[in-house]
Amino acid sequence: MSSGFALRNLNNSLGSAAVSDYGAHVLRWRPAGQNEDVVWSPSSMTLADNKAIVGGVPIVFPWFGPGFADGHGLGKKPNHGFGRIRTWQLDAESFSHEYAHYTLDSADLEPGDVPWLEPAEEGAPAPQFHADFEVHATDTLTVTLTVANTGTAAFSYEAALHTYFHVSDVANVRLAGLGGAHYADATDGFKPCVQSDPDVTFNGTVDRVYESDGILELHDAGLQRTIRIAKSGSAQTVVWNPGKPYGTLVNDVVAGEWRGFVCAEAANCREHAVTLAPGESHALSQSLSVA
Repeated sequence: MSSGFALRNLNNSLGSAAVSDYGAHVLRWRPAGQNEDVVWSPSSMTLADNKAIVGGVPIVFPWFGPGFADGHGLGKKPNHGFGRIRTWQLDAESFSHEYAHYTLDSADLEPGDVPWLEPAEEGAPAPQFHADFEVHATDTLTVTLTVANTGTAAFSYEAALHTYFHVSDVANVRLAGLGGAHYADATDGFKPCVQSDPDVTFNGTVDRVYESDGILELHDAGLQRTIRIAKSGSAQTVVWNPGKPYGTLVNDVVAGEWRGFVCAEAANCREHAVTLAPGESHALSQSLSVA
C-alpha cells in the first residue's frame, strides 16, 4: 500500500474526524454527542493507487464527471478529475487536533494528467495552479478548496465537494432548501427541470445539478437529527443517490448500503466552471453542523 494512504486523526473535545493524505480525503466526521457519524463511508473500503475512495468527502477537481464545454461532455479521465486520486502534501507544521491543511500543485502532476488540462484559449500555455484544501473539524466540519492560477494564461476548471451524508434510510429523509430551484436531471440527459416540491425526497435514483447556492437542511426522521449544509463560492448544489438500480454498481457499496447515504455537494461545474486569470484564486467551501 502506498504511503499516501496515511490517515490523520483529528480528535478534540467537540468532535472527531479522519483524513487520508491520498486525495486529501475526509473519511469520517462525528461531532461530540452524536451516536452516529455524519459523514458516511462504506463498511468495506478499498485503498489502492489510481482508484478513487468511495464515501467521505471526495474532492472533485479539476473537472466534474468527464468534463464539459460547449454543451457536451469531453470524455476526460478519470471521472471527476485527478484531484481525488493523487496524494496531497500535508502541512505538518500547521496540523493540529482540529485542523489539517493540504496542497496540490501542477508541478506535482503525473505525465498522464497534463494532457487533460486545457487553457481557456486555444494555443495558450498549459495551465499552472496551486490548490489548498483545509479541514476544520470540531462540532462543525468546514472544508475549503482554494485554487490559484500560478501560470501566465487564464484557465477554467470544475470542482465539487462530493459529501456523503450518513442517514438512517433514504426513505426517512428530506432535503430542504431547494424548492423552486432549476436543475438539470442527469438521469434524463440533463433535462432542465424545476423543483416543484419544497423538499427533495429519494424515491429511486436521484442525480441532479441544482442552480442554487443556498443553505440546505437534511432532515432525518430515523436518526432524529437535522444536518445543516452551508456553502460559499458555490454556484450549484449537486444531489445524488444511486437508488436500487445502481446501488451495487458503485465501487465498495455492497447490497443495501445505498440506502444509508445521501450526497449533497457544493459545486461549480458544467456551465458554471470557474475561470481564473493569472494571479487570481477562488475558494469553494462547505460547512456542516447538526441540530
